[in-house]
Amino acid sequence: MESTLATLVAFPSAGQLGDNEEYHKAAQAHTKTLTRLSADSKWASEAPQLIETLKSSNGYPLDDLLLKLTTFLTSFDAGQIRYAGHAFTKLLTQPRLQDLFPASIAVELITTALLRLDPTGSVLTSHHTYLVRFAYMTNNIEPVLPIIEKSIVFYPGMKGSTSTRNLSDPDLPPSGFITVENDFTKSLENKDILEHDLLRGLCFIQRRSWQQAFDAFERVITYPSRDNTNASKIQVEAYSKWVLVGLLLNGKAPVLPPTTPNGPRKVYEVTGKPYYSLAQAFEKRTAESFKTEYEGLSQGFWDEEKNVSLLKLVIEHYQKWQILNLRHVYSRISLEQIRTRTQSAETAAPLGSVQEIEALVQGMIDEGLLQGEVVHPENGLAYLAFSSTADDLSEEEFTRRMVATAQRIKALGPVVKATNERLASNKDYLKWLAQQKKHEQQGQSQGGGPVDVTGFGDVVEDEDLMTGIVAG
Repeated sequence: MESTLATLVAFPSAGQLGDNEEYHKAAQAHTKTLTRLSADSKWASEAPQLIETLKSSNGYPLDDLLLKLTTFLTSFDAGQIRYAGHAFTKLLTQPRLQDLFPASIAVELITTALLRLDPTGSVLTSHHTYLVRFAYMTNNIEPVLPIIEKSIVFYPGMKGSTSTRNLSDPDLPPSGFITVENDFTKSLENKDILEHDLLRGLCFIQRRSWQQAFDAFERVITYPSRDNTNASKIQVEAYSKWVLVGLLLNGKAPVLPPTTPNGPRKVYEVTGKPYYSLAQAFEKRTAESFKTEYEGLSQGFWDEEKNVSLLKLVIEHYQKWQILNLRHVYSRISLEQIRTRTQSAETAAPLGSVQEIEALVQGMIDEGLLQGEVVHPENGLAYLAFSSTADDLSEEEFTRRMVATAQRIKALGPVVKATNERLASNKDYLKWLAQQKKHEQQGQSQGGGPVDVTGFGDVVEDEDLMTGIVAG
């Protein structure tokens, strides 16, 4: 027992290690010792019951971790754990945390552990895909938000993501150690990546976070592809939701980004015709055509498409967007005028009373959809006064937004640095830079225009840009 304990706590404290190289060698040696120890049949029975995780993160046996999982996953040493990818993965998957804890706690624990491993949240792993699916299926969206709101930039197996630096290097980006080779993740296929963003979008729909849902679905529908004729089933599903969420977000039909691959674009134009027609009708001033469009498709169609709830929201928002669009014409307008100039998409007719309009407008104000105020003058008709535009911010609000922007930019620092390092070792990128330099010199000598700095993606294989060696 004493020898086991001595082995577990043998890793030196940070103050005893001189530099990163010394830390790296000590961590490697300690990990090898623990691996040999775990093969001993006496390991489980002799494992100590209490160890300070911040001092010795890799010294826990798996059986005991089941009792101390919550403490460990929320306080492990982020430096030491880089050397224990296999054990980290087993902690999250064997046994499954949802079998040990209520679903909400399991989701929060996995989210916390993944963000402790990678605070930037920039590397997608097989744990992410499982986590988001589990959170959505159990309706535990709130605890998974800290991770699904992060921007994924790197994928397992991505070309140029390997690093020769030691795992102990504090400047090593997460993409340099969260790899398949280090057992922090399994290999991901294209469908795993697509499903992850689709589920993110569905989670954001549950939260009524339309911009985030729209962005997530757009990642799916614009995912790089060499196929000039087809799109995946996941992409087709995401496209329909992207159109509907676009109506909720902007009140008009969204336009496919220019980065949409040709194959999927062709498929969307065919399979998405009902949605495009619906979106076009949504923009019209009279509700009759919009009502005709959605009623022209059977209930079975919407059930099969799994878009019944979204359609109901779009129908509900039709009149709301008519009201919102009045702000482009009026600074204030009477509620009676709003009643006569807008229509319900359910009846294709104006609401029956000013009271109904006031309730609708006030609800929009309360939910933050409309910036304005309903005013009841002593003598005269009640009216809606639209608030000033976002350009007229108070000093306090302007400062708040600037601070938030600065924090987001600072958080992107490690990701930008890792991306620059990856591009610096990419032969295609270096070749493209040389071509651009040549074009620039020719343009200067001939009095030409500016150099095109947007075409790098045109000279690189699509999958190389995204995942490198991800299987399709």
